[in-house]
Parts: sequence; C-alpha cells; structure tokens
Amino acid sequence: MHSSYNEKKANDSCPICGRSAMKGPSYPVGDAWWYVCAVCGIFRATERFLYELPAKETTEGKLLYKLSYQFRLASQNFSQPNELPLHLAAEIPMLLNHSDPSVKTKMELLLSLLASKCSYPGEDVTFDYSTDYPLISAQNNDEVKFFIKSLSSQGLLELNEYESDAQDASVCKLTTDGWKELDRINQSGPASTNAFIAMAFSPDRDPFREAIKSAVKKAGYFPLRVDEVEHINHIDDQIIAEIRGSKFMIADSTLQRNGVYFEAGFMLGLGRPVIWVCEKEDLKNVPFDTRQYNTIDYADAEDLRTRLQYRIEAILGKGPHTEQ
Repeated sequence: MHSSYNEKKANDSCPICGRSAMKGPSYPVGDAWWYVCAVCGIFRATERFLYELPAKETTEGKLLYKLSYQFRLASQNFSQPNELPLHLAAEIPMLLNHSDPSVKTKMELLLSLLASKCSYPGEDVTFDYSTDYPLISAQNNDEVKFFIKSLSSQGLLELNEYESDAQDASVCKLTTDGWKELDRINQSGPASTNAFIAMAFSPDRDPFREAIKSAVKKAGYFPLRVDEVEHINHIDDQIIAEIRGSKFMIADSTLQRNGVYFEAGFMLGLGRPVIWVCEKEDLKNVPFDTRQYNTIDYADAEDLRTRLQYRIEAILGKGPHTEQ
C-alpha cells in the first residue's frame, strides 16, 4: 500500500524521511517537485515517483533510508537544484535495492567525514545525530552512536568527557591512530574516485568501452580497466587490487563472460555499488539471478553513454573530476 501523495502536499514534509522540508515546483518540468530537507538534502522527483514510494511501515518502506543516503550524497555535488537528476517512479526498485555499505565501510565513511570537518589535527568536531546519519548510509542516529563508540573503543576517536546517550550530537576528535587509519582509508575504495570497468575484452566491444569511459568521466570519476593499467603483478592479483581500490563498478554482462560475473560478485561482497549494463539484444541471455538487478539495456554506444552517466549521477552524485 502506497502513502498518499495528497497528504505529502498538505503537510510539506519530506516524502523520504518525514522531516519538515521546503518544497517547490521543478521548472520547466511539469508535475515534478524539488525538496530541500536537512536529512535528505536537495532532490527532484516527479509526482508519480512520490506517489509510488512505499509507506514507511511496510517492509520496503524500511529501506527508504537508502534514498536519504543517495539523495544527500548527490545533492552535495551539485551547485544548482536543477542540475540534480529528476527521479522517476521506475527508479524506485533500483534505489531501494541499492547495495548497503558494509559495517566496516560505514565506519570508514564516518571517520573520513569527521576528519573533513577538521581545520587541523586535534580540533574538536561535532556530528549532528538528528540530521547527518544519512551521510554514512545509517538507518538512524542510534546506528551512528554505535559506530562512534566503536571507533572510540578502538582508540581512533577521543570523545568529549561530557558525552552522553541523551545528546543529539557528538563532540569528538581524531586521535593520532585515527589520522593514521585515515591515511590507510584514503588509499582504499570508499574514498576513491575510481570506477572499475568489467566487460568482455574484444575489439568489436571497443565502441562500448569508450562509451562507458566517457560516461564515467562526464559523471566526474576516473574509469579503470585492468588491461589499460601498467603493472608487473599476476593479472588476477592486479584485478583484485584494482577492485579493492575502486569506489564502484560498471559491469557489462554482454557476451556473458565469467570474469565479469566474478569481478561483480567480488565488488558486491565488498558492499560497494555495481551498475549493470547489457546490450539490449543480448539481455535475454543473461542468467536469471543477474537479470533481477536493474540493468541499463542499451541500444547503441550513445544510448549507453547517456543513460550510464545519468545512472552514476543518480546513485553516487557528481564526482570531483567533472569533464565538460
């Protein structure tokens, strides 16, 4: 059962988290709205998208925190609201099925986020539980409190001596060990801007490889294909190392190469996003358990480039290396 869009219009609350939010029409698109929410950030959506959102008390509704994470992340990388992707009702299953970061990754994201608030090592920083929990894909503020205490018990954070469970915010600082751990994190996947490309190695796939690389670059990330990387390692070891060091993966299942499925499975096991693409005429040959993922079924190279760029931006937001 879906929540009523008319109720949303009446109370001007955020349709994702339920908090009070600013709302306005999204010109020049008709029947679309933009929201400004302290929890979910700035996002645009069609009227049908808002109507089709699951009610919060349902099983699917309990996954709405994933939208808060994705929308908040995307809104931080756009200067104007109209640059944000317009979310359509057809995207809802893909957004709700988005891979949740692992506990390890969430804790790494939290440590990186706290460090980004520092002007210098040793400075006290504040984490607002009431609004900032989506920044690490947490379901609620209790989850963030658990992670903060865990980082403190590991000696990576030093909590303010007046810290208590009743507070709406944490005041803490990174320890020396915390800064050392951050250096390690900055050389790993979650903080990376790399996109690993998994696809068939074949000359006739070159136009599609270039389309994928172009889409990744235009979305602001760095495309990485292992056959284009200079190395002296065993190729299997190099593949694993590059996947570990990537933020997300583009997996082209066209021609059903076993290596593509292995690499995508490894990335999913790390709790990082995999964006599936496949040439439309070959999609029927993709195994059933992979076909359940929301796949970009492209007609040609240009269709792939355009749709992939928008999908990356919708899931991850604009990257820092935007190509004009």
